[in-house]
Amino acid sequence: MIHIKKHYNHDSYKDAPDSSNQSQLQKRNHKDCYMKSNLMSDNFKTVKTGTLNVCIIVLPGAKVDRNSKDNPSTVPNRVKRDIAAANKIWKQYEKNQLIQGVTFTITRSFVFLENISGIVSNAENFPIRGASHLTMVQAMLETGRKVCQDADVYVFYMNGNRFGPVNFDYSSTLAVTYNSFPLVIMTNASTDEYLLAHELGHFMFITNRFNETDDPEPFHELDGNHNRTPSNLMFPTPEFWPMVPEITGEQIHKALNSRVFYS
Repeated sequence: MIHIKKHYNHDSYKDAPDSSNQSQLQKRNHKDCYMKSNLMSDNFKTVKTGTLNVCIIVLPGAKVDRNSKDNPSTVPNRVKRDIAAANKIWKQYEKNQLIQGVTFTITRSFVFLENISGIVSNAENFPIRGASHLTMVQAMLETGRKVCQDADVYVFYMNGNRFGPVNFDYSSTLAVTYNSFPLVIMTNASTDEYLLAHELGHFMFITNRFNETDDPEPFHELDGNHNRTPSNLMFPTPEFWPMVPEITGEQIHKALNSRVFYS
């Protein structure tokens, strides 16, 4: 099964949450292993800083605030803004000294001016289930790896104001982060400057090296991927965020335990 996170009108939930007894047992086992091993080995120490290499791919029709005369490799203004917001929030300072944090680096940005064979440019037409969904995701990853060979995660900006069709409750999916693939999809409606920072937070939690993927302060038992505090970056919906969302030192510490920082 393909596991994805979906933002419904800026809200998010995890498809097929790990709520089974077996999954919970596996989580406890991973946690116990981590706690015991942490006392015996320096290999389990958490790094203080990490760099996440982000590949940006812009498909035709995506609104990214670029000049039509720009070179396709020029980073669009919206992307610059989103990455700057992520770099601003995923760091912890004390007396102007960096205590811990993640730096997001654009390995390459490329704007496709024509449609790519095998990939829909409009996210509203994205197949959301079955073999066609998997085929589309694999085509996107293949394209991403051709553009950036050394990226940790691929971020696609797509045309359309939602991902897939309107949901049964009349909500819309605005952004997607995959559990099983290093892939984030941003639509034209995912315009909040901190939404990509939120999605990258999901990616770092999902890739936790101890398989402890929940937020340190889970939203509730059926949605451990989000934070319970409305002003927090990882709260399910940004409508309650202040101008600059909050983030805790524990969340940054959790992000720094992503596998990408230990390869």
